[in-house]
Amino acid sequence: MEEAPKILVTLLLDGREICKKIHHLNSAAEIIDGCKHLLPCTAEFHRILKFNPDFNEYIDTDLNDSVQSFDKFQVLFNSITPSGTLQWAGQLNTDAAGPSNQIKVGPLNRDVAGSNNQQQHGQGPVNADRLRALIQIKGPSILADYEASGTLSETSRKLLVKIGVGDLVEQRGFYPSNEEKLMLAKNVVTLFPSLKIKMGEENEGFEHFFDPVSHSGFIEIKLRNLRRSLHDSQRRYRRKRTVPSNTSFHPVSTPLQTPAEEEEESTVEWMTAMKRMKPSHENFSTIKLGMEKTFDSRRFWIVNSSPTAEEIFQQYPHFIDMPYLLDIEFEKMYPGKADLFLQKWEGSIVPKLLKMATMKDNPTFLPSTAESDGPCFRALQMLTYLLPPTASGRGKGWTKCSVKSAISYILDIKPPGSSGSRHLDPDRAVKNQQPHLLCLGDPSTTAQYIIVAENNKVAIPLEDNSLTCAIDKLFKMYCVCNLAYPAQLTSVFNFFEHIYDMPISGGKRCKVVELIARIQAML
Repeated sequence: MEEAPKILVTLLLDGREICKKIHHLNSAAEIIDGCKHLLPCTAEFHRILKFNPDFNEYIDTDLNDSVQSFDKFQVLFNSITPSGTLQWAGQLNTDAAGPSNQIKVGPLNRDVAGSNNQQQHGQGPVNADRLRALIQIKGPSILADYEASGTLSETSRKLLVKIGVGDLVEQRGFYPSNEEKLMLAKNVVTLFPSLKIKMGEENEGFEHFFDPVSHSGFIEIKLRNLRRSLHDSQRRYRRKRTVPSNTSFHPVSTPLQTPAEEEEESTVEWMTAMKRMKPSHENFSTIKLGMEKTFDSRRFWIVNSSPTAEEIFQQYPHFIDMPYLLDIEFEKMYPGKADLFLQKWEGSIVPKLLKMATMKDNPTFLPSTAESDGPCFRALQMLTYLLPPTASGRGKGWTKCSVKSAISYILDIKPPGSSGSRHLDPDRAVKNQQPHLLCLGDPSTTAQYIIVAENNKVAIPLEDNSLTCAIDKLFKMYCVCNLAYPAQLTSVFNFFEHIYDMPISGGKRCKVVELIARIQAML
């Protein structure tokens, strides 16, 4: 006797996936009868769907349709009598569901049962209770991780997104609606409250999973990765890259206006006078006044004309010989935020990054011998490890970069006594196209720091011998000169923006927001 075709059947009750099993059956009627024995409560048959490979969708099928090997079906039932907890059939995945074989509302979800009770029917894959049940079946380690640490590791977060998006694709195809993706994102932060992170007043806290405005986030990234394997005929559309019209990377907090003719004349006079002044303590007050008088004109020129750092420092050379003018300029651009990095970095951020380093089971990254490198340097290493360079969206200035070498795009360590001018040699092969720090000495002890921009032939010696202060000056230079961040470390600089309480720039910020949530959840 010939064996019945081998098929995959997914059983759903009230929109919840009950089980997914392989059967050997000959017809759709036999599939329905077989599923009735797996139901945990009294229910009535609603519909049966068959996967169509041409459209990559589940579509309705007739009970008399033929069944072939490796066909996939979904059988939907509606419960007749509601039950308080979902009882699982004994033969279904008992190891994942636990000894009691029940899905209960635990401490993670005490707010979900009431707020989402009205959504439980008809919402399908975007239902919060359904997501909770899927997690308990397919990823119980996620719940254990959250209970133990109060947040999710990157591994658990990836598994969570994989489960949620996998169910979404199975139910709605590879192109679910924005509303369905948005509901999934909201349900994630509802089930795991510490993953909700608000960046000011512009969002609600779930946007790093899915942002309906920018169409970005972990959910959207996972969907795009899944679509890569689709045939061209199966794709709904192709997205074209657009070039932003606004050339300003770091807009000031106050709007800029075109300087009046009288202001232009005054600016030229002050610039000429400042260039003639030597950078001395006696001239500081006059130079500071001149920088204040020329601030509006300077910002308008930098934002609208996009001059290079070399051109900016030719017009305002005291940024080089008096680097603390960068602090004054930054304070005028972002009032009240100039000292935030110095206040937060070593006191709050560094200890938590080092704590994360001890949690990483990767001895090749931060070995015990690295203790002598100093906490700030080790924390910077950890930050480049947690926010590594990515090959996606390669743009101008992007070169192949490993996680281990990523830190060199912000900090280049040389022996004491090395000449900083050697790095401005125009014939020298330039690796870092954007400004970075040159450390002459050991970053864990007293060292000299120089901001170096080889392409612009700029070197700014810093008076501070602290790595924290040097990073602070480097970031402020990027903002003051309106420079794009190094492509390899865009996420690291986006994290610095958070420390300065600035809006996080760019569209790909979900990993940055995830790291912020993990840090805020740490005690």
